[in-house]
Amino acid sequence: MKETHRPSGGRPNPWSYDRDQDTLAQSTVLVVEDERDIRDMMAMLLEMAGFGVVACDTAEAALNALREQEFDLILTDYALPRQSGLWMLKEAETEGLILGTPVLIVTAHPDVQAGPAYEVIQKPFDLDELIERVRRRMEGSGPRRRRAPMVPPPHSHGMGGTPDCPDPVELILYVSSRSPRSFAAVRNIRKVLERFNSSRVKLTVCDLSQDPNAGIEDAIAFTPTLVRRTPGPRTFILGHITSPELLLELLADCAEMN
Repeated sequence: MKETHRPSGGRPNPWSYDRDQDTLAQSTVLVVEDERDIRDMMAMLLEMAGFGVVACDTAEAALNALREQEFDLILTDYALPRQSGLWMLKEAETEGLILGTPVLIVTAHPDVQAGPAYEVIQKPFDLDELIERVRRRMEGSGPRRRRAPMVPPPHSHGMGGTPDCPDPVELILYVSSRSPRSFAAVRNIRKVLERFNSSRVKLTVCDLSQDPNAGIEDAIAFTPTLVRRTPGPRTFILGHITSPELLLELLADCAEMN
């Protein structure tokens, strides 16, 4: 897969606060996603952008949340356990809970008949673009404040091994060439990998903006995502790949060069 880099300048940072921050910080998003890592990452990034977030893992839980409070936007996965995100939205409409509320539906299904009232986002999607879509749909909105969870650490899954790294480590970095976050991820990972023998750590960069199907094997929902495929069980770092400590932990069983 050909690597693509994008200059960091020329595009405003969608994560930074601006003069509209006070309005955004008061807006509340309902996030509905059954995959815990994806749900936590979307919630964290929305909170970093200044939104309040309530996160649910099922359609039924989301419907109950809508009965308890009003939201300025709903961001839901389509495929959920038992009932779908579309079922939840139709039930909420019937009960008069989401009249005029903007809705974004995230899905890997190629043909979701959601109707013109709902905006459909196909997986894999770029995190920067997702936040920009939320911002655009939230213009003129208003309630509540945010909490600030910590970045989820990568799960080691018992990745042990000897310090001389007996098996080469295979890393796959999924990016979008349209995203400055992806550009930063490539830069940060390459800087860390300079500490290791290039014959022992192999990095492949996949640009999903050019080939969305390239992320199917690892079930990639958004970019940037770093996957350690081998050796051992697959391990993922999602979203902000800016911390050298996280990357070094991912390569803890592979000795650094002197």
